[in-house]
Amino acid sequence: MIHKYTNKYIFAIIGFLVLFALYLQYSIKQSTQELKQQEISKAERYAEQIGAYIESKIVKAGKVNLEKQPHLREELNKILSTFLTEEYRYIFLLHKDDKGHYRFLLDGSLEDPVEYNTIFFPKSNLFDTVYTTQEPRIIEQKEGVEHVWLSLLHPIVINGRTEALLVLDLSKGYGEYLSNFNSPLMSIVTLMQLFLVISLLFLAYIAYHYHKLRESVLKDPLTSVHTKVFLQEFFDRESVDEYDAILIDIDEFKQINEKYGYESGNTVLKRFSRKMVDLLPETAKVIRTGGSEFFIIVQKGGEDFDLLAKTLFTRLSEQRYFVENETISLTFSMSAIIVPKGTNSIFNIQRTLDEKLLEIKSRGKNELAVIGTLTSDEIKYKDLDYIKEALAEERLLCLYQPIYHTKTRKVSKYEALVRLMDKEDPKKLIEPKYFINMIKGTTQYIKMSKLVLRQVFEVLRQYPELELSLNLDLDDLYNVDMMKLITQELSRNKKAANRLTFEILESNEIKDYEQVALIFQQLKTFGSKIAIDDFGSGYANYVYLIKLDIDILKIDGKIIQELEHHPERTKVMVTSINELAKVYGYEVVAEFVSSKEIYEAVSKLDVTYSQGYYFGKPEPLDPQYISQIPK
Repeated sequence: MIHKYTNKYIFAIIGFLVLFALYLQYSIKQSTQELKQQEISKAERYAEQIGAYIESKIVKAGKVNLEKQPHLREELNKILSTFLTEEYRYIFLLHKDDKGHYRFLLDGSLEDPVEYNTIFFPKSNLFDTVYTTQEPRIIEQKEGVEHVWLSLLHPIVINGRTEALLVLDLSKGYGEYLSNFNSPLMSIVTLMQLFLVISLLFLAYIAYHYHKLRESVLKDPLTSVHTKVFLQEFFDRESVDEYDAILIDIDEFKQINEKYGYESGNTVLKRFSRKMVDLLPETAKVIRTGGSEFFIIVQKGGEDFDLLAKTLFTRLSEQRYFVENETISLTFSMSAIIVPKGTNSIFNIQRTLDEKLLEIKSRGKNELAVIGTLTSDEIKYKDLDYIKEALAEERLLCLYQPIYHTKTRKVSKYEALVRLMDKEDPKKLIEPKYFINMIKGTTQYIKMSKLVLRQVFEVLRQYPELELSLNLDLDDLYNVDMMKLITQELSRNKKAANRLTFEILESNEIKDYEQVALIFQQLKTFGSKIAIDDFGSGYANYVYLIKLDIDILKIDGKIIQELEHHPERTKVMVTSINELAKVYGYEVVAEFVSSKEIYEAVSKLDVTYSQGYYFGKPEPLDPQYISQIPK
């Protein structure tokens, strides 16, 4: 987004500067013309004043008297010469004789003045025009008259008759001076124009090469589909929720490279990419996100997306690739998602598809899964940055689910269950299924565990009779800082320690039982109890009972739920766990007791404690309802 419009802006600015320079050039020319016009107007007034003076002198004399009175001519010539300046090169008076020839009456030239009555041959018909119309005119002397820029013709009119023409010549040097008056500024403007034009050409050159470079960055050189950079820029200007998405990863493509060679592998990738593009709508975009992984976005509003994904999977699965006399077939894992309205991060979509793709690969690969029921909130809650922000702002809340004594139906204790609060709506709580797996093994998980621990001890201090269970992962136990915090809290709250049970989650297999046993012993030293959560599934098996000193077994909820579907076999398993627990002196809790039928079955099996939605959902702790029993 940083340089999305940079080139356009630079071109626009330089183009504006070029136009501005042209405007300056035009303005300077106009200024020069105005300056010339001002000088011409001043010369016209000057000629008018001289003409008026001459008229007053010869109004009684007439031509004959000027002819017969050389002293008067000499006087008037001297007077005219006084009007000469650097600007006004010549000034003289012409008379038109009976034959229509112009002759000199007066000449104010200081050097080599023209003799009286010398014939004058005008280069312009305007002399006759002025003589006839008695209107002053200006003649621009382009050729034939040296050192003269303009000639001003002013009629000398006596008693309504044109007696003579006063000619005032402006020097060519003065005209050049006026023309060049703004030449330094014009030179600067010209240089500026030249610089801007060169800059514009240079920028065009740079832009062309930048465009080529961007093409290489936005288009994958091998397959000619788009790259991840394109994806980011595309959704800088497009709405994410206007598109659906597909993620495809060719299974074991490394083996194809090893078996047939990298060149053949590249050929297969190119053909595979072309086939995808051919099968997809024109509006779809294919992005190569990894070696053999492709991300596809399809604009909504076209054909049924679910059908499109299935057709794409089927057609690509049927495709065969003939490379160097070898027939190569591909299998691939494919996840697709109908993007919910309100989604604004394409990376959250990618993350969701990645998770689904991992599920497919863990089941054996070569499968399609279409995600169509997620909400925009569910997508948002899988954003690691969003979870980090929630933990940084401590938008974390513990809910408490009651654990009942099965026979008495009295609340025995509560299990603390973590929730995060939605940023926009704090009343909306985010369940761990959205974020726990994402932050497992990271510092964010430890940060979350510390926040939960502090809240739990605060509740224990607030309610002196209350017993709580707290979930801990093996990662918590292995983390030095976390264990230090736990032992510090236990040490500071010794009276509360014997009311706290640590439920150990079985997400990881125990590698070092001696280390875990030592940690358990450390916790039990303060009076706390150890419970094994989800016993009977995953890693939580009978080896735990042999090698670890525990207090409570929580039977996996998936086993308890089978009491509704496969009651006879399930009863045998639950009975065996319960009897074994009695031998070791363990307390037993049945999880996921969600219906009256399951509760009654658990009760008949003599399981001491029950926990589940039948008794109560996780809620904020309210002492008014601690002892209530659901009817």
